[in-house]
Amino acid sequence: MRYIFLLFAYIGTAIQTQAQCDCKQEFTKIKNHVEQNYAGFKDKVSVSNISKYKEFTAQKEQVASLAENRSQCYFIINQWLSYFNDHHLYSILNAESMEKIEPKKLQTDFPIEKLAVSESLIKKLENTKGIEGIYTKKGEGFSIAVFKNKNPFRDYVAVVIKSSDSKFENGSVLAELKEKSEKEYFLLYNSSHMLAFATIKPKDSELISGFTKNGKEIIDNENYNFEAKLLNEKTLYFNIPSFSWEAKPIIDSLFAAQKENLSKSSNLILDLRNNGGGSDDVYYIISPYLYTQPIKGIGLDMFASNDNIKGWELMLQDPNLPSENKAEYQKMVDKLKLNLNQNVNIVEDYVDSSYTPLLFPKNVVILINEGCASSTEQFLLEAKQSKKVTLMGQNTMGTLDYSNLRESNFCEMPYTLLTPTTRSRRIDIGNGIDGIGIRPAVYLTEKQDWVKEALNYLKNK
Repeated sequence: MRYIFLLFAYIGTAIQTQAQCDCKQEFTKIKNHVEQNYAGFKDKVSVSNISKYKEFTAQKEQVASLAENRSQCYFIINQWLSYFNDHHLYSILNAESMEKIEPKKLQTDFPIEKLAVSESLIKKLENTKGIEGIYTKKGEGFSIAVFKNKNPFRDYVAVVIKSSDSKFENGSVLAELKEKSEKEYFLLYNSSHMLAFATIKPKDSELISGFTKNGKEIIDNENYNFEAKLLNEKTLYFNIPSFSWEAKPIIDSLFAAQKENLSKSSNLILDLRNNGGGSDDVYYIISPYLYTQPIKGIGLDMFASNDNIKGWELMLQDPNLPSENKAEYQKMVDKLKLNLNQNVNIVEDYVDSSYTPLLFPKNVVILINEGCASSTEQFLLEAKQSKKVTLMGQNTMGTLDYSNLRESNFCEMPYTLLTPTTRSRRIDIGNGIDGIGIRPAVYLTEKQDWVKEALNYLKNK
């Protein structure tokens, strides 16, 4: 058993809700939960940086005490979570909770702020450098003006201007930005009272969602469509933008349809650009075509906090859980209880030699970039051990060392915190990838045609 369950399989709810709480209480509740349950906390907060962590936390907690609404509270909590630099530690909208909020309270808790933007300011912003400026997006019926408007939570605002779209009124604050470091910003996006948080590094005059300065058009390099096709008589190409569970039947059918070509094509290109992961089970259909030798894997430890244990106990109550899994999970829970507040080995290191090497394909190129994360990175760690495989492109996101997430509700806001409960032992031998990513063997630039480069590389093999 390589993994006790799937990445992004959420376990339980442990933060109990209460009737009311102000932002400082909300902040403290989230902070305590992360400190007590996050599998990466002891790695991220050590003797060498604990003073810096306490100073950072105290500063954000002070700002939280100034929050006048839930939007500001959500923004400062997410700024604090960014300290851990872990894409698996994040919050998402709880749609069910959001639907229960009355419209009047929704406007009070998550207000759409209005700011006047004069024609003189618009004219001035048309020639500014840096992040300030007028941004437009092809196909949208409005523009946004980004300018300084400081308060304890933000440094800049993005305000709707020149709108012909009734959903976006002129003067509405669409986003707020807080400087994190040079040319890096925390961003809070507010559309219809629903918030989204991100950390952005604006480049090529692009701000958010394709909005750019000075009318510059951005080439869309996203990877959306599942596809399989022959590029030439020797090379089969697959475009796989996701390993989500919903994608499994699509990927299975693509590989079934291409079974004959897979059995005789010398070359295979797997385009995984912007594949953010999903479930390990989804990519297993691909693994036999890459295999040349036993695959070595490093196992996982789980942090045995009371809340993490309770999450597993909730899973044990699921009537649909297969009996063989129930016995296995119960054994694990018993082991966790004997080692409270310690990292407990729940998945041993392994060697997988269950596949038989296939004659075809003979050479495999996998295209990767910063959008590759989570289960996709697990696939790449296995794939790169094959003598057939060459990784081409750019470093992946680096989001795998801490995984197996557990849901926890915010105190009063309609959001859910997702906290990693497990830790890869790669970290102990200096092979962690978080914040670094998996490096390609052949680096490609944004200006190159990556599929053509892969074909040229394979031509010389």
